[in-house]
Amino acid sequence: MNDKAEIIVKRLGELLTKRRIIARAELLQRVYQYVREAGLDEAEREEMEKMLGKDHVAAGIFADLLGGNPVFINLPHLDSAITLNGRIFHFMHADNYGDDDFKGAYNQFQAALEELKGLVVLNLQDLLVEFMGGAGYLLEHDSHGRIIFASGENTIAFRIFPAIGEVMIVEGMEGSAVIVPHEESPGPFVDYFQEKGVATEEAGVNIWVANMEDGSISPFIGYPKDMAVYKQFKNPRMALMVKDQWGRRME
Repeated sequence: MNDKAEIIVKRLGELLTKRRIIARAELLQRVYQYVREAGLDEAEREEMEKMLGKDHVAAGIFADLLGGNPVFINLPHLDSAITLNGRIFHFMHADNYGDDDFKGAYNQFQAALEELKGLVVLNLQDLLVEFMGGAGYLLEHDSHGRIIFASGENTIAFRIFPAIGEVMIVEGMEGSAVIVPHEESPGPFVDYFQEKGVATEEAGVNIWVANMEDGSISPFIGYPKDMAVYKQFKNPRMALMVKDQWGRRME
């Protein structure tokens, strides 16, 4: 294991020792954060992907923390979970916990929400760079929340939001794509589609969903014109299935 990987593992160990019960959503964002801040080069990234058996380092580490056969055996193994007020929290079954421990863990998560929103945007941009890089696009411009990728004469503009419920379609977004993270339940996406799906399509805006747990992106509303980008989607038919299934409720 290279030095930077050891730094990532050390930081995770410190986090999980301090936070014996941690929200799934926060754990995921911390893993992405630590991987980004480690500054892995291409060779180091490939080494970790091979070690983890995954195509994405952060997603691989996250799965390892919760899986049955961990690669990082010195890290706490989060083999148990509980839902608190609609949020999933993970912890080690071997430890003993009382009601105050779970209440404290939930309060810690609530206190970190604003920081986590900022992390989501940064982490999604990292994932988007990898996704677009696979289609031959490079990051060309990043200013005031508008990110532009280019491949030859082709360009695609993106905006990143920390949750589907915070997406706002405003003038000037025509032809762009919005990236949002997945949720722990489909409810927020159903609500968005029912309330704003038609208006989003009419505005010429695409919305794509990043499943940060497996490091993939799939379409929710709309498709890219470039087939090279389309081929990067994990589930390219998702937007069609959403329109077919959820669209019926709008009739």
